[in-house]
Order: sequence, then C-alpha cells, then structure tokens
Amino acid sequence: TTSMRMRWVLLLLASQSVTSTTDSCASDAGCAVPDANDATGLLQHPRSPSKEQEEFWPFKKRKGHKSSKGHPKGTGSSVDFGPNVIIVPAGAASSELQEKLNQLYETQIGWDDYGQFGNHRTAVFLMPGNHEVDIQLPYYFQVLGLGATPTETVVSPGAKKIGLEVGRQPGNLPNTNTFWRSIENVEVPQHLNFFVSQAAPLRKVKVHGDLKLSDDGDDYTSGGALTNSEILGEIITGTQQQWYTRGTKMNPYPHPAGLGSYAAVGCVGPDETSFSPSYDFKSKHLPWQSVHKGVTYTEPPSVFAEKPFIMIEQGEYKLRIPEVKRNHPGYDWQSGSTVGFDQVFVTNANSTAKEMNAAIKQGLHLVLTPAVYYLEEPLVIDQPDICILGLGFATLVPKNLDIFIGRGVIEVGSVDGVRLAGVFVQAGPLASPDYSKAVKALVRWGDPNRPYKGNRKNPGFMYDFIARAGGPDVEPVGVDTMLEVNNGWVITDNTWLWTADHCVKSSGALCIPQRYVRHCLVVNADNVHMYGLMAEHSNDDIVVWNGEHGKTYFYQSEFKYTMGVHSEPHTWDHVPHAVSYRLNAENHIAMALGIYCVVLAEQVQDSATPMANVAMEGRLSAIAVAHEDAYVWGFKDVATLNWNMDWPRDSKLGCKAWSLRSTACLDSMVEAPR
Repeated sequence: TTSMRMRWVLLLLASQSVTSTTDSCASDAGCAVPDANDATGLLQHPRSPSKEQEEFWPFKKRKGHKSSKGHPKGTGSSVDFGPNVIIVPAGAASSELQEKLNQLYETQIGWDDYGQFGNHRTAVFLMPGNHEVDIQLPYYFQVLGLGATPTETVVSPGAKKIGLEVGRQPGNLPNTNTFWRSIENVEVPQHLNFFVSQAAPLRKVKVHGDLKLSDDGDDYTSGGALTNSEILGEIITGTQQQWYTRGTKMNPYPHPAGLGSYAAVGCVGPDETSFSPSYDFKSKHLPWQSVHKGVTYTEPPSVFAEKPFIMIEQGEYKLRIPEVKRNHPGYDWQSGSTVGFDQVFVTNANSTAKEMNAAIKQGLHLVLTPAVYYLEEPLVIDQPDICILGLGFATLVPKNLDIFIGRGVIEVGSVDGVRLAGVFVQAGPLASPDYSKAVKALVRWGDPNRPYKGNRKNPGFMYDFIARAGGPDVEPVGVDTMLEVNNGWVITDNTWLWTADHCVKSSGALCIPQRYVRHCLVVNADNVHMYGLMAEHSNDDIVVWNGEHGKTYFYQSEFKYTMGVHSEPHTWDHVPHAVSYRLNAENHIAMALGIYCVVLAEQVQDSATPMANVAMEGRLSAIAVAHEDAYVWGFKDVATLNWNMDWPRDSKLGCKAWSLRSTACLDSMVEAPR
C-alpha cells in the first residue's frame, strides 16, 4: 500500500509545481479565446498550411471553408481538415515530418500547464499503405489510419525503432495522468507499449506482438479501453488498476485486477470462440455474486454498432458508419454504410455553434476538426441519424451566456440513430454551487419533460465521450450534470466523466478555483446500456440511475478527495449517504465495478485554504439501492476500497451497498488495496 499511495504523492507534487498560463472563457460573453489557428504552436498557421506542411497533404487542391451562410462541405479529395491535422503518406517518414512529430511530443508531453491543460489539439492521418515512422503520443493527440480496415495501414518503427508508442511519462513519473490520446484503425506488426489511464482508447487495431499496458515497477496506470481489435500476443496489464476491453480477439487476461476489474465484453479467444461469461443471468443465475473477483468476462452487447470513422476510398474521403448488430462477438471491421463528404459539414477552428446547427438542420453530419470551440449557443440535434465525429480531442466549451442556463451544451431530441463519437465537452463558468444558475448538462440526451422510449433497432450511440469540469480554468466552473440521459435505447462505449482532481492552479489536492458538479451521470430512461463507464469526483451522488433495464459493464469511480470551505456544497448538509452509484430502479445489471475513496487533506500545506476530509456521519457508502434485490441479483464483481483503512470512520468507505428501504448497510465488504 505504501507504493500505491506514492502515486498520489507524486501527482500532488506535480500539481503543486505548476502555475496558471492557460486561457479561460469565464468572465464575459466575449471570452478570452486563444488564437484558433495556433493550437500547437508548431504546425498551425493561419488558414492554410505552410510550405513544409504541403508535403504531408495528399491532395494539393483544397476548397476553403465557406461563410456562415453556407456549409463547408467537401467533394472527396478536396476536403480541408485544417492545419491541426497532419496527413502522412505511406512510406518512410521524411526527416522534416519526423522532426515535427518529435517537437510535438517534446512540447506537449509534460505535466506542466501547457502540456496537460493547453489548447493544442492534433490528429495524425496515416494514408493506407506501409509506414515507417516513430510517433510518441503526447496530450490531446490522435493517430488514425485511413483504410477501410486496420490491415490497410501498417505502421512499423522508423529511424529510432519506436513506432507507435505511449511510453513512460518523462522523469519516471507514473502514468496515472496519461489522458487524452488515442490510436485507431492501424496494424502494428510488432509489440505495442500503451501506458495510459482514462480517455486514451485503443480502437480497431491489430497488434502482432504483446500489448503492454504499463511499465514495470512503480509505473501506476489507471486505464483504460481497448475495443474492436485483435491482439495476437499477450495483454500485459502490469500495474493497471482496471481495464475495459470489448469486441476483441485476444488471449485471456493474465491475472485479476487488484483494485478494480479487468472486463472483457463480447471478446473471443485466438480460435474465435467466445469466452464463457463469468456470470449466468439465465438458467444458473445466482444471488450475492458482488464479491470482488477482479476479472469479468461477459456476453456481447445485445445491441451495438461500432464507432464511425473516416476512410479513403478510390482517392476520396468517406465517412463510414457501421451497422447495428445484435449479440455480435469479436470485432467488426466490415459492416456499415459509406457517406460522401458532400453530406458532411467539416468545421474549422472559427466555426460557430450557429453554423453547426444550420448544418445539422440540413441533415448534414458533422466532423469537428482539432480545436477548442467556444460556443455561443447549444448544439441541437433534432434530426435522426446524425453523426458528430470529433477529431484530435476537439473540445466544446459553453461561453458565459444566459442561453445555456438550464440547458445542455449538446441537446439531442426525441430522434433515433444519433451518434456522438470522439466528442469532448468542458464545463463553463459557475461562480458557486447554485445549480439554478448552471448549465443543466454537458450532454442532455432527450427532454425530461417529454420522455421518449427510443428505438432498439436504431439506438443512439456515444463513443469515447469525455466530459470535464476544471483543469485548465482560472475561474470557477461547473455544471449540474455532466451527462443526462432521458431517451431510451442510448448506448455508450468508453465514457469518462471527470471533475478535475488537479488543475493549473492547485493547493495539494484542491483545485483553485473550484469545480462545482452535482452529478456526473443521471439516467432517467429505460434500456440505457453503458460499456466502459468512468465517473469521478462530483459533489453529490456521482451516478444516479432511475431507468429500468439498464446495464453497466465496467465501472471505475473515485470519490472527491477533500471537502473544504471552498468546495462544500449545500447538498451535503442534507444527504445522509452521497454515494458513487445510486440505483432507484428494480431491474439492473452492473458488472466489473471499482469504487474507491482517497483522502488527501493531510497533504495540504496551504494555511490560506482550509481543508477537511470528506466526511459522512456514519461513514460513506459506495452504492445505494432502492430495491435490495437489484443489488443482490444484479451486481457482480464489485470492488470497494479505501486507500488507507486507518482514516477516521466518517472519512472513509464503511459500506459497500446501502439499502435505502431499510436504511441499513446491505453489504459491508470494503477492502484495502492489494
């Protein structure tokens, strides 16, 4: 346990050593918006690429973005993805390209303000073919192959013999902060190092060697997601606290997780035989299987479609939208329909919400190029079958305007088939925990006043969704709920709802200024399925689930570290058990859960910022259920733990599952790290 606690000490030291340099969109309607054409400071140039960049564009003739009265659609080869997208032709990387990639890594990898919380956003497009290039991924960095399948884009090591890699954090710091980077749709003909934590997915990759998910020794990692892939070697989990894998051909996990769980949802072995589910919900369904096992294999999702992606077909860009499948094991690299870019609105860094909404109303799909977008109105999706695809961790931030109060930054109406993929939404200004003056949700899927049951044949989907409150901000920020789901048949795949536990300005474990988030997730509809859910640090219940027949396959959650005078919300005065997972439904399945409590007030040395441990009279509970049978029969492989069992009783978890009906602890099996 000493080495486990050390990872948090290192995180604290890093957060205390930085100062604020990033911009904030908080003070007024106009906002302090950085130069939209200079996100990285290395590759970005106003409106058009430099002569050096021209080499990396496969098509010299490109149409520029039109005015707000039109929509910037492409016609295949003429699509302009803007200066934050580096397009790499097949073959050995030129020395100029390799130097650019090296510079990006060196300037954007650090835990400093610019690296971890800057406005730089980058996507690298790899053209189909064989590549020899070294790409080490820093923050806000995405590598995408442009083939129809991963085997069409093969990436071998370049001159430094690195290839694709997310390695050890410089300075031998742990990789617990290795967020916001991804690799998609490529084949790697050797082993792959991918030492990551949340919001850093591997998606649709074929790896011929081992996939190593952490370095050795004290490199603690807190991931992560692997989906729709094939790993021919072993998956070496190392120090990973937890890990989520779905739809992948793989060898079994080598051992159980010590803290959370290693989940494999709908995965198959090397012989393409499905793994036997760890739990039988039919003929041999047993109660009281909530004991922590650390590894869970499940059946495939009953309804699912893979993430949309961009590909090259006959020299033209296309948007590929995979089809909905039922009970499909293993990966799906073939299904779907292809959409030309004459049906796609491609944003630039100066695009407005008004322009995006106009495109959506015309039935156009939306591709968000890498940038930070400060929105002047909510994005409203009232058309069915709209796809919004974010590239390079494109980020949406609401301006400080009354139009957002009580509304969502993204609002999905009572329509079917909407897909949000790679979308990152960040909370805007909120001076206090008065949620009547707050944005209601970063994403509001459905109108709570007009319930819509959804469509099993054409569900709504979210992939690689990130919600964040705090981090780069220098003024208080907040939102009532990060993700609110009011429509049925909404399915998510790899979601991180994060109230920042470290920021550009911090006092130990307390961000200054504060982040006010009531809930990370509220589900009010039936048949909502969440695969790979991570939610952390909200002020009240982290997850509130009211809808019936919901599913959560893999859940990682951490309570807020500390409650001091600057962060104490009024709601805590009257909530006897604010929990990580509050279930008010009768029929629910939740498997492979890891819920933990970390108290760090004793680390704070700042006398100007009074701090107190998180305190709940009578101890904290991880889960609360309105119907006891929902927990007894529906929760499987649940880890709840305190990092230090010596903390005061009222400042640590003492109850694994609390019964709201009997007002008593239903399951008291709380652990320490092992």
